[in-house]
Amino acid sequence: MKNIHYGKFVILFVLLLSITNNAYAVNLVTVEDGYIKASIPGSDITAAFMTINNSSDKAITLQKISGSLSDRIEIHEHSMTGGMMRMRQVDNITVDPHSKIILQPSGLHLMIFALKKPITEKEIMPLTLYFSNGTKINIQLPVRRFK
Repeated sequence: MKNIHYGKFVILFVLLLSITNNAYAVNLVTVEDGYIKASIPGSDITAAFMTINNSSDKAITLQKISGSLSDRIEIHEHSMTGGMMRMRQVDNITVDPHSKIILQPSGLHLMIFALKKPITEKEIMPLTLYFSNGTKINIQLPVRRFK
C-alpha cells in the first residue's frame, strides 16, 4: 500500500514540475504597453505597437502574428533612405537575451491589412505572437485613437 501512495506522489510531483516549467518558459517572453491604432474611416489598414521583453538566456525571434481582425498581419520597419522615410516589410524581429524591442510609430511595428471590420477606440483586439523557440503568446490589445 505504501508503494501505491509513493507512486501517486511521484506522478503528481512530475506533473506539477512540468506545468511549472511550461509556465516559466512562457513568462521569459512578455509583451507590455501594446495597443492597436483605431482604423480611419474608409481605410482597412491599421498598425499595432508594443514592447517585447526577452528575459531568457537565448535570443528569440518573432516569426509570425495572427489575429481574428485580419488574415494579413506583417512586421514592418520605417527607415530613412536618401533623405526619405520609407516603410518596408521585414521577415522577423530578433530580441537578444535579456533585452527588449520596442514596436512604435516611425520604427518597427505591425501592419494590419484588410481589416474584417472597422475597429474603434476602446475595443480590445486579440493577437497571437509566434516565436522561434516555440513560444506562442496570446495578447489582448486595446484600440486607441492615433494622435
